[in-house]
Amino acid sequence: MCESMKEILRKLCTDRGVSGSETEMLPVLAELMGDGAELTADRNGNIIAAMGDPGAEKHIMLDAHLDRIGLVVTYIHEEGFLKAEPVGGIDLRTLPSSAVKVLGKEEVLGVVCTMPPHLAKDEELSRDKIWVDTGLPADKVRELVSLGDRIIVCSRYTELLNNCVAVSALDNRAGCAVLVQCARRLKDQKLPCRLSLVFSVQEETSELGAATAAFSLMPDEAVVVDVGFASQKGVEPEKSGKIGCGGIISMAPSLSKEVTEKLKELAGRLSMDCDYEVSGSTTGTNADKIAIAGSGVRTGVISIPEKNMHTQTELVSVDDMEKLSELLALYVMEGGACHA
Repeated sequence: MCESMKEILRKLCTDRGVSGSETEMLPVLAELMGDGAELTADRNGNIIAAMGDPGAEKHIMLDAHLDRIGLVVTYIHEEGFLKAEPVGGIDLRTLPSSAVKVLGKEEVLGVVCTMPPHLAKDEELSRDKIWVDTGLPADKVRELVSLGDRIIVCSRYTELLNNCVAVSALDNRAGCAVLVQCARRLKDQKLPCRLSLVFSVQEETSELGAATAAFSLMPDEAVVVDVGFASQKGVEPEKSGKIGCGGIISMAPSLSKEVTEKLKELAGRLSMDCDYEVSGSTTGTNADKIAIAGSGVRTGVISIPEKNMHTQTELVSVDDMEKLSELLALYVMEGGACHA
């Protein structure tokens, strides 16, 4: 394979693609996918890679949401300060004094305003009290920034011990990297099915992209790749998975038992020591919308264990991602879990 998983991930963890602006990522995905698949963007901005036989009886969909959390400019103060609110579930505890990048007509650096501790009244930052200071004169700010411009919290791609990486946007660019690597594993294979890899939009805000993509494509089966909570102090073991386990397989009434059992079987065959997350209702992922699209889609979920979710130092294991890409490639080559 021409690029390592780390290089794929580094290219995907860009400043772009906050919910609602995911099509900015199309050139990056086109470069990474190469000539192995035909890429298109639908009306909502989902980026879909088509592989295999378009006339095959069986149609499998693999989904990973492409959007990242961030902020959006809601007001420009007369003195040039920018008021913002979260796009998605950004961790407000990490925002005060954070360096940010405003994606306006030009990229503008700034910081999230915070009160000196000497004057603070122990008030936590709330969604309606986020202000950004760029240090620029008000007229320059108005020249470069418009209402609706996205803002991202600055982060540095960092390689850690044990083949782990830390950076923002791993939720869910890590899942997208798994899909890219899966496609590369399948590139020269004769697939027994039609395959759609969906890099879906707006999962962090509404799961809109997965719903419309599944309705349009109407696959027989789907597997959603997302991130899940990694085991650490304070996180309940039944709601998390160990870094290095290969993946967290979800079990829920809303998911297909056949797809879930197939994922479990393949994980065992590949000597993956997967963990499990069991829910009594839905999954909180795109699977909830995909499963009810049209007349219904048999759907499963497998997640990459991640620490520090929704912060600028999200952490995953590259080994987990490689194992998961291998599992998904095998799932496709075996034609999924059920007969068409």
